[in-house]
Amino acid sequence: MHKRASAIRTMAAAVGVVLAASTGACGSGHSPPPNCLQVAPCGGDIVGTWTFIGTCTNVAALNDQLGDGCPGAAFNAFGVAVTGTFTFNADLTYTASNWREDFVIVETLPLMCHGGPTCADANGTQTDSMIAGTSTVTTTCTGSSTCTCRVNGTFTVSSDAGTWTTAGTDLTMYGTATSTSTSYCVEEDRLHLIQTNTSVTGESFRISDIVAVRSP
Repeated sequence: MHKRASAIRTMAAAVGVVLAASTGACGSGHSPPPNCLQVAPCGGDIVGTWTFIGTCTNVAALNDQLGDGCPGAAFNAFGVAVTGTFTFNADLTYTASNWREDFVIVETLPLMCHGGPTCADANGTQTDSMIAGTSTVTTTCTGSSTCTCRVNGTFTVSSDAGTWTTAGTDLTMYGTATSTSTSYCVEEDRLHLIQTNTSVTGESFRISDIVAVRSP
């Protein structure tokens, strides 16, 4: 898998959106979760069990970010569906169960940003098996001077365990397959995992929001 596809896979896993091609949208005919992308990082008490209920993303912001590194590049569609349950314990340990990400990304980019001599050199399927999870990514690119690439795949974790810490509005998890660092906010009975970015002008903005609900 070439560097561009690997970068897209990493971004997809972090963002978590249902197939969408407009700012702040959720796809598959579903409405976005309550206050999705409307809540700023605020921190809060995450101890408890949380189940993902939906996601949304700011695709316009993603395109701005992509364009900064490669003028003329754009996401035509960017989507991830995330399901699963996390339990954060008071002793700073956590468990994850039945975590699944299904993602589809369609991107247009000049060949000079593609990372290979032709658009088709990235085509193929890569499967990685880890101790606690499995990922499968398929890339199909067409074109000559401009590449149109479709990247789709699945990442699954049946169960995982690790430790967690918070610092202000940042949550960091250390696990075999579920390690991540993200901004977060506990709003009523909902947990927002928020990816933010800073523009070249120094402006901070929210890119995505994965929303979970606390179990009674």
